[in-house]
Amino acid sequence: MIQRWLLHVACICALAWPAFVNGQPFFFPDTTSYVRAADSAAYLFSGRRVSTEWTEHYRHALDPGAKLARPDHHVAARGNDIATQSIMAGRSPYFGALLWLTFLFGSFWLFVLMQAAAAYWLIRLALRLFGIESAGAVIMTVSMLALGTSLPFFAGLLMPDLLAGLGILAFLLLVTERGRLGRWERRGVALLLLLSLLSHLTHVVTVGAMLAFLPIAMRFARRPSTEWRRAFTTTAAMLAIGLASVLVTGVVVEHVFGRKPLLVPLLTARFMADGPGLDYLRSHCDPPSFAACAWKDRRSVVAGEFLWSHDPKRGGYMFADAATRRAMSDQDTAFALAVLADYPLTQGGRVVANAVRQFLRFEVDILNYHCTPGDRCWRSLPPRQRDALLSSLGGRNHWPQPAIAALQRAIVGASILVLLLWTVRGRSSSQAERDLLLWLGLFLLGAVVNALLGGGVSEPQPRYQARIIWLLPMMASIAALLWRRARPAGEMHG
Repeated sequence: MIQRWLLHVACICALAWPAFVNGQPFFFPDTTSYVRAADSAAYLFSGRRVSTEWTEHYRHALDPGAKLARPDHHVAARGNDIATQSIMAGRSPYFGALLWLTFLFGSFWLFVLMQAAAAYWLIRLALRLFGIESAGAVIMTVSMLALGTSLPFFAGLLMPDLLAGLGILAFLLLVTERGRLGRWERRGVALLLLLSLLSHLTHVVTVGAMLAFLPIAMRFARRPSTEWRRAFTTTAAMLAIGLASVLVTGVVVEHVFGRKPLLVPLLTARFMADGPGLDYLRSHCDPPSFAACAWKDRRSVVAGEFLWSHDPKRGGYMFADAATRRAMSDQDTAFALAVLADYPLTQGGRVVANAVRQFLRFEVDILNYHCTPGDRCWRSLPPRQRDALLSSLGGRNHWPQPAIAALQRAIVGASILVLLLWTVRGRSSSQAERDLLLWLGLFLLGAVVNALLGGGVSEPQPRYQARIIWLLPMMASIAALLWRRARPAGEMHG
Protein backbone atom coordinates (compact mmCIF):
# COMPACT_ATOMS: atom_id res chain seq x y z
CA MET A 1 0.00 0.00 0.00
CA ILE A 2 2.76 2.46 1.00
CA GLN A 3 4.79 1.58 -2.10
CA ARG A 4 1.78 2.18 -4.33
CA TRP A 5 1.12 5.61 -2.83
CA LEU A 6 4.81 6.48 -3.08
CA LEU A 7 4.61 5.57 -6.78
CA HIS A 8 1.61 7.87 -7.23
CA VAL A 9 3.36 10.77 -5.46
CA ALA A 10 6.56 10.23 -7.44
CA CYS A 11 4.70 10.18 -10.77
CA ILE A 12 2.74 13.34 -9.93
CA CYS A 13 5.91 15.16 -8.92
CA ALA A 14 7.63 13.93 -12.09
CA LEU A 15 4.87 15.49 -14.16
CA ALA A 16 5.41 18.81 -12.38
CA TRP A 17 9.22 18.89 -12.21
CA PRO A 18 9.83 22.01 -14.36
CA ALA A 19 7.94 24.27 -11.96
CA PHE A 20 9.93 22.88 -9.02
CA VAL A 21 13.23 23.38 -10.83
CA ASN A 22 12.15 26.86 -11.92
CA GLY A 23 11.44 27.83 -8.32
CA GLN A 24 7.98 29.15 -9.20
CA PRO A 25 5.07 28.14 -11.46
CA PHE A 26 5.31 29.67 -14.93
CA PHE A 27 3.47 32.93 -15.63
CA PHE A 28 2.12 34.01 -18.99
CA PRO A 29 0.95 37.58 -19.78
CA ASP A 30 -2.68 36.44 -19.73
CA THR A 31 -2.27 34.92 -16.26
CA THR A 32 -2.73 38.29 -14.57
CA SER A 33 -6.04 38.87 -16.40
CA TYR A 34 -7.45 35.57 -15.12
CA VAL A 35 -6.34 36.15 -11.54
CA ARG A 36 -7.42 39.79 -11.34
CA ALA A 37 -10.84 39.05 -12.84
CA ALA A 38 -11.53 36.64 -9.98
CA ASP A 39 -9.88 38.91 -7.43
CA SER A 40 -11.95 41.93 -8.48
CA ALA A 41 -15.15 39.83 -8.36
CA ALA A 42 -14.35 38.74 -4.81
CA TYR A 43 -13.54 42.35 -3.87
CA LEU A 44 -16.79 43.73 -5.33
CA PHE A 45 -19.19 41.01 -4.20
CA SER A 46 -17.76 40.98 -0.67
CA GLY A 47 -18.48 44.67 -0.31
CA ARG A 48 -14.74 45.47 -0.58
CA ARG A 49 -13.94 43.33 2.46
CA VAL A 50 -11.96 40.62 0.63
CA SER A 51 -8.70 41.85 -0.84
CA THR A 52 -5.28 40.38 -1.63
CA GLU A 53 -1.94 41.62 -2.90
CA TRP A 54 -3.48 41.48 -6.39
CA THR A 55 -6.18 44.01 -5.43
CA GLU A 56 -3.89 47.02 -5.09
CA HIS A 57 -3.30 47.17 -8.85
CA TYR A 58 -6.89 48.19 -9.59
CA ARG A 59 -8.44 49.13 -6.23
CA HIS A 60 -8.61 52.84 -7.11
CA ALA A 61 -10.60 52.04 -10.28
CA LEU A 62 -13.34 50.48 -8.14
CA ASP A 63 -13.57 53.28 -5.62
CA PRO A 64 -16.69 55.53 -5.65
CA GLY A 65 -16.18 58.39 -8.06
CA ALA A 66 -13.53 56.58 -10.10
CA LYS A 67 -15.86 56.18 -13.07
CA LEU A 68 -14.85 58.43 -15.95
CA ALA A 69 -17.23 61.11 -17.19
CA ARG A 70 -16.48 60.34 -20.85
CA PRO A 71 -15.26 56.71 -20.84
CA ASP A 72 -15.62 56.23 -24.61
CA HIS A 73 -12.81 58.74 -25.24
CA HIS A 74 -10.40 57.25 -22.70
CA VAL A 75 -7.33 55.33 -23.91
CA ALA A 76 -6.39 52.52 -21.52
CA ALA A 77 -2.94 50.99 -21.43
CA ARG A 78 -4.28 47.46 -20.97
CA GLY A 79 -6.95 45.17 -22.33
CA ASN A 80 -9.18 45.13 -19.25
CA ASP A 81 -10.03 48.62 -17.99
CA ILE A 82 -12.64 48.93 -15.26
CA ALA A 83 -12.74 52.72 -15.51
CA THR A 84 -14.21 52.47 -19.03
CA GLN A 85 -16.23 49.32 -18.31
CA SER A 86 -14.08 47.55 -20.92
CA ILE A 87 -13.83 43.88 -19.94
CA MET A 88 -12.33 41.44 -22.41
CA ALA A 89 -14.28 38.36 -23.39
CA GLY A 90 -12.42 35.09 -23.82
CA ARG A 91 -10.94 34.99 -20.32
CA SER A 92 -12.96 32.38 -18.46
CA PRO A 93 -13.98 33.63 -15.00
CA TYR A 94 -14.44 30.00 -13.95
CA PHE A 95 -10.83 29.15 -14.69
CA GLY A 96 -9.82 32.46 -13.14
CA ALA A 97 -11.68 31.58 -9.95
CA LEU A 98 -9.88 28.23 -9.77
CA LEU A 99 -6.51 29.90 -10.30
CA TRP A 100 -7.26 32.59 -7.69
CA LEU A 101 -8.32 30.02 -5.09
CA THR A 102 -5.12 28.06 -5.57
CA PHE A 103 -3.22 31.31 -5.02
CA LEU A 104 -5.02 31.82 -1.71
CA PHE A 105 -4.21 28.27 -0.58
CA GLY A 106 -0.62 27.92 -1.65
CA SER A 107 0.61 30.65 -4.01
CA PHE A 108 -0.40 28.64 -7.11
CA TRP A 109 1.53 25.48 -6.18
CA LEU A 110 -1.77 23.71 -5.51
CA PHE A 111 -2.81 24.46 -9.10
CA VAL A 112 0.38 22.88 -10.45
CA LEU A 113 -0.08 19.75 -8.35
CA MET A 114 -3.77 19.51 -9.29
CA GLN A 115 -2.91 19.65 -12.99
CA ALA A 116 -0.14 17.06 -12.64
CA ALA A 117 -2.41 14.78 -10.59
CA ALA A 118 -5.25 15.08 -13.13
CA ALA A 119 -2.87 14.26 -16.00
CA TYR A 120 -1.45 11.27 -14.11
CA TRP A 121 -4.90 9.94 -13.27
CA LEU A 122 -6.10 10.15 -16.87
CA ILE A 123 -2.89 8.50 -18.11
CA ARG A 124 -3.40 5.65 -15.65
CA LEU A 125 -7.00 5.21 -16.80
CA ALA A 126 -5.88 5.22 -20.44
CA LEU A 127 -3.30 2.51 -19.82
CA ARG A 128 -5.83 0.45 -17.90
CA LEU A 129 -8.42 0.63 -20.68
CA PHE A 130 -5.82 -0.83 -23.02
CA GLY A 131 -5.04 -3.62 -20.59
CA ILE A 132 -1.70 -2.12 -19.49
CA GLU A 133 -1.59 -2.15 -15.72
CA SER A 134 1.92 -3.19 -14.65
CA ALA A 135 3.85 -0.72 -12.51
CA GLY A 136 6.78 -0.95 -14.93
CA ALA A 137 4.65 0.14 -17.89
CA VAL A 138 3.20 3.03 -15.88
CA ILE A 139 6.66 4.19 -14.76
CA MET A 140 8.03 3.93 -18.31
CA THR A 141 5.15 5.90 -19.82
CA VAL A 142 5.14 8.62 -17.16
CA SER A 143 8.94 8.94 -17.29
CA MET A 144 8.89 9.34 -21.07
CA LEU A 145 6.16 11.97 -20.88
CA ALA A 146 7.89 13.78 -18.02
CA LEU A 147 11.35 13.90 -19.61
CA GLY A 148 10.61 14.12 -23.31
CA THR A 149 7.34 15.96 -23.89
CA SER A 150 5.66 19.29 -23.25
CA LEU A 151 3.27 17.84 -20.64
CA PRO A 152 5.22 18.71 -17.44
CA PHE A 153 5.95 22.24 -18.64
CA PHE A 154 2.28 22.95 -19.22
CA ALA A 155 1.40 21.36 -15.87
CA GLY A 156 3.42 24.19 -14.32
CA LEU A 157 1.96 26.97 -16.49
CA LEU A 158 -0.67 29.21 -14.87
CA MET A 159 -2.94 29.08 -17.89
CA PRO A 160 -5.76 26.82 -19.15
CA ASP A 161 -3.49 25.37 -21.85
CA LEU A 162 -2.95 21.91 -20.34
CA LEU A 163 -6.71 21.54 -19.95
CA ALA A 164 -6.95 21.48 -23.76
CA GLY A 165 -5.02 18.22 -23.85
CA LEU A 166 -6.72 16.83 -20.75
CA GLY A 167 -10.13 17.60 -22.27
CA ILE A 168 -9.26 15.69 -25.44
CA LEU A 169 -7.98 12.73 -23.41
CA ALA A 170 -11.09 12.75 -21.21
CA PHE A 171 -13.28 12.69 -24.33
CA LEU A 172 -11.32 9.76 -25.80
CA LEU A 173 -11.67 7.83 -22.54
CA LEU A 174 -15.44 8.33 -22.48
CA VAL A 175 -15.76 7.23 -26.11
CA THR A 176 -13.98 3.89 -25.61
CA GLU A 177 -14.62 2.98 -21.97
CA ARG A 178 -17.74 0.83 -22.74
CA GLY A 179 -18.64 0.43 -19.07
CA ARG A 180 -15.12 -0.51 -17.98
CA LEU A 181 -14.72 2.58 -15.82
CA GLY A 182 -16.38 2.68 -12.44
CA ARG A 183 -19.28 5.04 -11.85
CA TRP A 184 -17.19 7.57 -9.95
CA GLU A 185 -14.32 7.25 -12.39
CA ARG A 186 -16.67 8.02 -15.26
CA ARG A 187 -18.09 10.99 -13.37
CA GLY A 188 -14.60 12.25 -12.58
CA VAL A 189 -13.56 12.04 -16.24
CA ALA A 190 -16.75 13.88 -17.26
CA LEU A 191 -16.05 16.61 -14.69
CA LEU A 192 -12.50 17.05 -16.01
CA LEU A 193 -13.95 17.34 -19.50
CA LEU A 194 -16.39 19.97 -18.23
CA LEU A 195 -13.58 21.90 -16.52
CA SER A 196 -11.69 21.92 -19.81
CA LEU A 197 -14.72 23.23 -21.69
CA LEU A 198 -15.38 25.91 -19.07
CA SER A 199 -11.79 27.12 -19.18
CA HIS A 200 -11.62 28.32 -22.80
CA LEU A 201 -13.91 28.62 -25.81
CA THR A 202 -11.34 27.03 -28.13
CA HIS A 203 -11.62 23.83 -26.11
CA VAL A 204 -15.38 23.84 -26.78
CA VAL A 205 -14.80 24.19 -30.52
CA THR A 206 -12.13 21.46 -30.62
CA VAL A 207 -14.10 18.88 -28.63
CA GLY A 208 -17.28 19.87 -30.50
CA ALA A 209 -15.61 19.09 -33.83
CA MET A 210 -14.42 15.72 -32.52
CA LEU A 211 -17.90 14.92 -31.24
CA ALA A 212 -19.50 15.87 -34.57
CA PHE A 213 -17.10 13.51 -36.36
CA LEU A 214 -17.64 10.65 -33.90
CA PRO A 215 -20.78 9.14 -35.55
CA ILE A 216 -19.01 9.13 -38.92
CA ALA A 217 -15.95 7.42 -37.46
CA MET A 218 -18.07 4.84 -35.66
CA ARG A 219 -20.12 4.09 -38.75
CA PHE A 220 -16.91 3.66 -40.76
CA ALA A 221 -15.57 1.31 -38.05
CA ARG A 222 -18.91 -0.56 -38.04
CA ARG A 223 -19.42 -0.11 -34.33
CA PRO A 224 -22.93 -0.23 -32.89
CA SER A 225 -24.31 2.97 -31.43
CA THR A 226 -24.74 1.25 -28.08
CA GLU A 227 -20.95 1.42 -27.67
CA TRP A 228 -20.70 5.19 -27.85
CA ARG A 229 -24.20 6.63 -27.33
CA ARG A 230 -23.62 7.40 -23.64
CA ALA A 231 -20.30 9.12 -24.40
CA PHE A 232 -21.96 11.17 -27.13
CA THR A 233 -24.79 12.27 -24.83
CA THR A 234 -22.47 13.07 -21.92
CA THR A 235 -20.10 15.12 -24.08
CA ALA A 236 -22.98 16.95 -25.77
CA ALA A 237 -24.33 17.89 -22.34
CA MET A 238 -20.90 19.13 -21.24
CA LEU A 239 -20.59 21.18 -24.44
CA ALA A 240 -24.02 22.73 -23.82
CA ILE A 241 -22.95 23.74 -20.32
CA GLY A 242 -19.70 25.17 -21.70
CA LEU A 243 -21.55 27.31 -24.23
CA ALA A 244 -24.11 28.38 -21.63
CA SER A 245 -21.29 29.51 -19.35
CA VAL A 246 -20.10 31.94 -22.03
CA LEU A 247 -23.59 33.45 -22.26
CA VAL A 248 -23.95 33.67 -18.48
CA THR A 249 -20.58 35.40 -18.21
CA GLY A 250 -21.66 38.00 -20.75
CA VAL A 251 -24.90 38.70 -18.89
CA VAL A 252 -23.14 39.05 -15.53
CA VAL A 253 -20.44 41.36 -16.92
CA GLU A 254 -23.07 43.57 -18.55
CA HIS A 255 -25.09 43.68 -15.32
CA VAL A 256 -22.09 44.59 -13.14
CA PHE A 257 -20.22 46.97 -15.45
CA GLY A 258 -23.03 48.22 -17.67
CA ARG A 259 -21.48 47.00 -20.93
CA LYS A 260 -21.08 43.69 -22.72
CA PRO A 261 -17.60 42.11 -22.63
CA LEU A 262 -15.35 42.97 -25.55
CA LEU A 263 -14.19 40.31 -27.96
CA VAL A 264 -10.60 40.99 -28.95
CA PRO A 265 -10.57 41.65 -32.74
CA LEU A 266 -8.41 38.63 -33.51
CA LEU A 267 -9.68 38.19 -37.07
CA THR A 268 -9.14 41.86 -37.89
CA ALA A 269 -5.54 41.72 -36.70
CA ARG A 270 -4.93 38.36 -38.37
CA PHE A 271 -6.32 39.40 -41.77
CA MET A 272 -4.44 42.72 -41.65
CA ALA A 273 -1.22 40.85 -40.86
CA ASP A 274 -1.87 38.44 -43.72
CA GLY A 275 -2.04 41.34 -46.18
CA PRO A 276 -5.55 41.16 -47.70
CA GLY A 277 -6.98 42.98 -44.68
CA LEU A 278 -4.73 45.99 -45.27
CA ASP A 279 -5.41 45.86 -49.02
CA TYR A 280 -9.13 45.95 -48.26
CA LEU A 281 -8.75 48.95 -45.94
CA ARG A 282 -6.75 50.90 -48.53
CA SER A 283 -9.53 50.52 -51.09
CA HIS A 284 -12.66 50.72 -48.88
CA CYS A 285 -11.97 53.49 -46.35
CA ASP A 286 -13.15 56.53 -48.27
CA PRO A 287 -15.40 57.11 -46.41
CA PRO A 288 -14.34 54.88 -43.47
CA SER A 289 -16.46 51.74 -43.36
CA PHE A 290 -14.72 50.04 -40.42
CA ALA A 291 -12.98 51.27 -37.28
CA ALA A 292 -9.84 49.53 -38.53
CA CYS A 293 -9.63 52.19 -41.27
CA ALA A 294 -7.59 54.21 -38.76
CA TRP A 295 -4.64 51.97 -39.68
CA LYS A 296 -5.13 51.80 -43.46
CA ASP A 297 -1.80 53.56 -44.08
CA ARG A 298 0.25 50.90 -42.29
CA ARG A 299 2.63 49.13 -44.69
CA SER A 300 2.39 45.92 -42.68
CA VAL A 301 1.41 44.68 -39.23
CA VAL A 302 2.18 41.72 -37.00
CA ALA A 303 -1.06 40.44 -35.45
CA GLY A 304 0.17 40.07 -31.88
CA GLU A 305 2.04 43.37 -31.93
CA PHE A 306 -0.93 45.21 -33.43
CA LEU A 307 -3.13 44.02 -30.57
CA TRP A 308 -0.83 44.25 -27.56
CA SER A 309 2.31 46.28 -28.28
CA HIS A 310 2.82 49.61 -26.51
CA ASP A 311 5.19 50.74 -29.25
CA PRO A 312 3.23 53.29 -31.34
CA LYS A 313 4.99 52.14 -34.52
CA ARG A 314 3.88 48.54 -34.04
CA GLY A 315 0.78 48.65 -31.84
CA GLY A 316 -2.72 49.76 -32.63
CA TYR A 317 -5.39 48.32 -30.37
CA MET A 318 -3.67 49.52 -27.18
CA PHE A 319 -3.69 53.09 -28.56
CA ALA A 320 -7.39 53.07 -29.47
CA ASP A 321 -9.96 54.69 -27.20
CA ALA A 322 -12.76 52.67 -25.64
CA ALA A 323 -15.26 53.56 -28.39
CA THR A 324 -12.89 52.43 -31.14
CA ARG A 325 -12.10 49.18 -29.33
CA ARG A 326 -15.80 48.45 -28.93
CA ALA A 327 -16.42 49.19 -32.62
CA MET A 328 -13.56 46.89 -33.65
CA SER A 329 -14.99 44.17 -31.44
CA ASP A 330 -18.47 44.54 -32.91
CA GLN A 331 -17.13 44.66 -36.48
CA ASP A 332 -14.58 41.85 -36.24
CA THR A 333 -16.64 39.15 -37.97
CA ALA A 334 -18.11 41.56 -40.52
CA PHE A 335 -14.64 42.81 -41.44
CA ALA A 336 -13.33 39.25 -41.87
CA LEU A 337 -16.27 38.31 -44.11
CA ALA A 338 -15.78 41.46 -46.20
CA VAL A 339 -12.09 40.64 -46.70
CA LEU A 340 -12.90 37.05 -47.62
CA ALA A 341 -15.52 38.24 -50.11
CA ASP A 342 -12.97 40.47 -51.89
CA TYR A 343 -9.95 38.16 -51.57
CA PRO A 344 -11.33 34.62 -51.18
CA LEU A 345 -8.38 32.71 -52.62
CA THR A 346 -5.62 34.90 -51.20
CA GLN A 347 -7.02 35.16 -47.67
CA GLY A 348 -8.26 31.57 -47.68
CA GLY A 349 -4.79 30.45 -48.68
CA ARG A 350 -3.22 32.50 -45.91
CA VAL A 351 -5.55 30.92 -43.34
CA VAL A 352 -4.56 27.44 -44.53
CA ALA A 353 -0.86 28.33 -44.62
CA ASN A 354 -1.00 29.74 -41.08
CA ALA A 355 -2.82 26.64 -39.87
CA VAL A 356 -0.13 24.42 -41.43
CA ARG A 357 2.59 26.50 -39.76
CA GLN A 358 0.75 26.14 -36.47
CA PHE A 359 0.28 22.39 -36.93
CA LEU A 360 4.04 21.89 -37.35
CA ARG A 361 5.16 24.15 -34.50
CA PHE A 362 4.96 22.58 -31.06
CA GLU A 363 8.16 23.46 -29.21
CA VAL A 364 7.92 24.81 -25.65
CA ASP A 365 8.82 28.52 -25.68
CA ILE A 366 7.21 29.68 -22.44
CA LEU A 367 10.09 29.09 -20.01
CA ASN A 368 12.29 32.21 -20.20
CA TYR A 369 10.81 35.66 -19.61
CA HIS A 370 13.56 37.57 -21.50
CA CYS A 371 13.84 40.18 -18.75
CA THR A 372 16.96 42.32 -18.53
CA PRO A 373 18.31 44.16 -15.46
CA GLY A 374 16.75 47.55 -15.00
CA ASP A 375 13.75 47.14 -17.31
CA ARG A 376 10.11 47.28 -16.27
CA CYS A 377 9.53 43.61 -16.94
CA TRP A 378 6.33 42.18 -15.42
CA ARG A 379 5.35 45.31 -13.50
CA SER A 380 1.75 44.08 -13.61
CA LEU A 381 2.56 41.45 -10.96
CA PRO A 382 2.32 42.12 -7.22
CA PRO A 383 5.81 42.93 -5.86
CA ARG A 384 6.25 39.61 -4.04
CA GLN A 385 5.27 37.59 -7.11
CA ARG A 386 7.44 39.74 -9.38
CA ASP A 387 10.50 39.33 -7.16
CA ALA A 388 10.03 35.56 -7.19
CA LEU A 389 9.63 35.60 -10.99
CA LEU A 390 12.78 37.63 -11.58
CA SER A 391 14.82 35.35 -9.31
CA SER A 392 13.45 32.15 -10.89
CA LEU A 393 15.32 30.16 -13.52
CA GLY A 394 13.04 31.61 -16.21
CA GLY A 395 13.42 35.12 -14.84
CA ARG A 396 17.20 34.79 -15.26
CA ASN A 397 16.71 33.28 -18.76
CA HIS A 398 18.58 30.10 -17.84
CA TRP A 399 16.25 27.50 -19.36
CA PRO A 400 17.94 25.76 -22.35
CA GLN A 401 14.87 26.15 -24.56
CA PRO A 402 16.55 25.16 -27.87
CA ALA A 403 17.83 21.89 -26.39
CA ILE A 404 14.45 21.13 -24.84
CA ALA A 405 12.71 21.87 -28.15
CA ALA A 406 15.15 19.62 -30.05
CA LEU A 407 14.52 16.74 -27.63
CA GLN A 408 10.77 17.12 -27.88
CA ARG A 409 10.86 17.25 -31.68
CA ALA A 410 12.89 14.03 -31.63
CA ILE A 411 10.36 12.36 -29.31
CA VAL A 412 7.44 13.44 -31.51
CA GLY A 413 9.27 12.22 -34.62
CA ALA A 414 10.02 8.88 -33.00
CA SER A 415 6.39 8.61 -31.87
CA ILE A 416 5.14 9.17 -35.41
CA LEU A 417 7.53 6.46 -36.66
CA VAL A 418 6.36 4.00 -33.99
CA LEU A 419 2.71 4.66 -34.80
CA LEU A 420 3.31 4.25 -38.53
CA LEU A 421 5.16 0.95 -38.01
CA TRP A 422 2.46 -0.24 -35.63
CA THR A 423 -0.25 0.65 -38.13
CA VAL A 424 1.51 -1.12 -41.01
CA ARG A 425 3.11 -4.13 -39.30
CA GLY A 426 2.18 -4.49 -35.68
CA ARG A 427 -1.56 -3.88 -35.57
CA SER A 428 -3.92 -6.84 -35.13
CA SER A 429 -7.70 -6.93 -35.09
CA SER A 430 -8.08 -6.81 -31.31
CA GLN A 431 -10.49 -4.39 -29.67
CA ALA A 432 -7.62 -2.51 -28.03
CA GLU A 433 -5.92 -1.89 -31.38
CA ARG A 434 -9.17 -0.69 -32.93
CA ASP A 435 -9.69 1.66 -30.00
CA LEU A 436 -6.21 3.11 -30.39
CA LEU A 437 -6.75 3.61 -34.12
CA LEU A 438 -9.96 5.49 -33.29
CA TRP A 439 -8.05 7.62 -30.76
CA LEU A 440 -5.46 8.51 -33.39
CA GLY A 441 -8.12 9.54 -35.90
CA LEU A 442 -10.00 11.70 -33.41
CA PHE A 443 -6.80 13.24 -32.07
CA LEU A 444 -5.65 14.12 -35.59
CA LEU A 445 -8.95 15.91 -36.20
CA GLY A 446 -8.64 17.75 -32.89
CA ALA A 447 -5.06 18.76 -33.72
CA VAL A 448 -6.16 20.14 -37.10
CA VAL A 449 -8.97 22.17 -35.51
CA ASN A 450 -6.59 23.38 -32.81
CA ALA A 451 -4.15 24.52 -35.51
CA LEU A 452 -6.89 26.35 -37.40
CA LEU A 453 -7.95 28.18 -34.25
CA GLY A 454 -4.40 29.01 -33.24
CA GLY A 455 -2.83 29.82 -36.59
CA GLY A 456 -5.75 30.74 -38.79
CA VAL A 457 -7.69 32.89 -36.31
CA SER A 458 -5.08 34.12 -33.83
CA GLU A 459 -1.38 33.90 -34.67
CA PRO A 460 0.86 30.82 -35.04
CA GLN A 461 2.46 30.27 -31.64
CA PRO A 462 4.26 27.08 -30.61
CA ARG A 463 2.38 26.80 -27.31
CA TYR A 464 -0.97 26.33 -29.06
CA GLN A 465 0.08 22.98 -30.52
CA ALA A 466 2.54 22.12 -27.74
CA ARG A 467 -0.32 22.01 -25.22
CA ILE A 468 -1.80 18.91 -26.91
CA ILE A 469 1.11 17.28 -28.79
CA TRP A 470 2.13 15.23 -25.73
CA LEU A 471 -0.87 13.01 -26.41
CA LEU A 472 0.91 11.65 -29.50
CA PRO A 473 3.90 10.17 -27.58
CA MET A 474 1.46 8.79 -25.02
CA MET A 475 -0.42 6.94 -27.76
CA ALA A 476 2.86 5.78 -29.30
CA SER A 477 3.83 4.33 -25.92
CA ILE A 478 0.51 2.48 -25.77
CA ALA A 479 0.99 1.20 -29.34
CA ALA A 480 4.49 -0.08 -28.51
CA LEU A 481 3.23 -1.86 -25.39
CA LEU A 482 0.33 -3.43 -27.29
CA TRP A 483 2.69 -4.49 -30.08
CA ARG A 484 5.08 -6.08 -27.59
CA ARG A 485 2.24 -7.92 -25.88
CA ALA A 486 0.91 -9.25 -29.17
CA ARG A 487 4.21 -10.65 -30.45
CA PRO A 488 4.65 -14.42 -30.09
CA ALA A 489 6.92 -15.51 -27.27
CA GLY A 490 9.38 -17.13 -29.68
CA GLU A 491 9.69 -13.93 -31.71
CA MET A 492 10.25 -11.88 -28.55
CA HIS A 493 13.16 -14.13 -27.49
CA GLY A 494 14.73 -14.33 -30.91
